[in-house]
Amino acid sequence: MDDLREIRTLLAKPAPSPEAVARRRRQLRDSMHSRALLRRARWIVVLPVAAAATAAALVIVPGHLGDSPPPSAREILLVAATTAERTPEGSGTYWHITVTRDGEPQEEYWYRKDGQFWLKGEGLKGEGKLFRFTKEPQPFTVGPLTMTFDELRQLPDDENALYTRLRDAVASADLRTSAGPLSDADKDGAAVEALISLISEAPVTPEVRAAAYRSLAARPGVEDRGETDGGRSLEVPLLLGKGTVVVDPETARLRKTPVWVPLTGGVASADGGVTIDAEWTDQLPAE
Repeated sequence: MDDLREIRTLLAKPAPSPEAVARRRRQLRDSMHSRALLRRARWIVVLPVAAAATAAALVIVPGHLGDSPPPSAREILLVAATTAERTPEGSGTYWHITVTRDGEPQEEYWYRKDGQFWLKGEGLKGEGKLFRFTKEPQPFTVGPLTMTFDELRQLPDDENALYTRLRDAVASADLRTSAGPLSDADKDGAAVEALISLISEAPVTPEVRAAAYRSLAARPGVEDRGETDGGRSLEVPLLLGKGTVVVDPETARLRKTPVWVPLTGGVASADGGVTIDAEWTDQLPAE
């Protein structure tokens, strides 16, 4: 059976059943595991047994084990979208974001629906202690854009409409780089950074998060770079060039992203990327 053809057929259908989604996740996981085993068995050792042999010898020949093509970047992102859409959002008073680098939490933010937020981390205000940023309501940062909580919750859950909304917002925001106004390619990259932010950081609905994955799947220049720790490595076009994200389609999480947006403003980046965890909570930590 051609499992990739079956994946494409499944992903083209609306609202697959929970049983079908679970089955495809298992098949994608098993397919990735099988390919890893095949790579480790790429060389086969053949031991000659002819009685006339005067000395033991080893002959190394390339293996020709059967293998199906790896899933495409689009297929991986569409599986992640299906997972995201079916993952409960949870509830709480604060949207808690943790940015981890090299296994150590670096920054934490607690964003309340009224625009108030608190932060904690070395190098941030408060110097490692919980700090209330301001008493004035603040927008949420989405890539190079800013939105209120209500605007985030009202984003379209259709992938084409979502990308158009973000791309138009980028075009009208008068963004610039050191080279001057953004080119069309720069604007596309900035919109992709906004999609990554919606996937990894923003308190959007599961439907909008799924739409962000589907929109990313439709972007030109997104390419699969193979398996890696935590999921699948994908190359994506960003504002200032290409970057690598690691997607786990079984959990719909970005295990690694080269860019993220601190709530204090701006777009941050790091060689090797960071891991972002975000969820609702009812508690602030002790000051």
